[in-house]
Amino acid sequence: MSETCIDDPLGTVKAAMGIASELEQLGFAVNVSSNINDLNTARIAARNGPVTPFFDPAVSGLTPDRFFWMALKSGSGSIVALQAFRHDYVDTSLADWAPTYHIGLYMRRNEICLPIRAAPSKNSIADRIRGRLVYHGEFWVDAHVSHRNLFEKFSRLGILLGVIKWNPDAIWALSNKQMASHGHLNRMGYTHLESGFLRWQWTSEPEHQIEWVSVAERRSIEQLVSEMRSSDLSRNRT
Repeated sequence: MSETCIDDPLGTVKAAMGIASELEQLGFAVNVSSNINDLNTARIAARNGPVTPFFDPAVSGLTPDRFFWMALKSGSGSIVALQAFRHDYVDTSLADWAPTYHIGLYMRRNEICLPIRAAPSKNSIADRIRGRLVYHGEFWVDAHVSHRNLFEKFSRLGILLGVIKWNPDAIWALSNKQMASHGHLNRMGYTHLESGFLRWQWTSEPEHQIEWVSVAERRSIEQLVSEMRSSDLSRNRT
């Protein structure tokens, strides 16, 4: 059964505010919005292409209460990082829901995804993930921005805001092998990483023919908050 409250709401808010303050001290403006059309506009401007169907205003059916997106802007006003989050209630399991929903979204945009298999492998963590789930997508950081730990700070801020907004049972993301195998997802706060969650014979995004799933369940996010708060307190004492 889903929990109804955040274990440490004040600590979670303080951790998020701490990251936001660090990003601002580095010279970045943190923008948060629930306007899905603006996300698509920002994505095209920053990356020369539209959002994925998960966040496409024409096919996703997302309303502001189920969605938000974030951008980091440099001092000149240019976007240097993007990410988006959506909330879904899944009453079966992520393993049952994700492949069918994924294919349906792409078909609504006239894009074809042909799976190699109908469902993830048995014993996938997705078999036990259900309830209030938050999908983390559209993640991008400009490779020309070299500030230390920017990748980690920006992604964790988004995850914490997702926790504060929805108190989900888990947050999950999809990625290709290159991102998954370089430790990026662990740095973001994901504690479980699984190869081959979705496998496609054909997809409009060839680099994602084999998709990895990363998952952070509620307890692991609570532990992340605790570690972040302990680090903050240690720095303040020195």
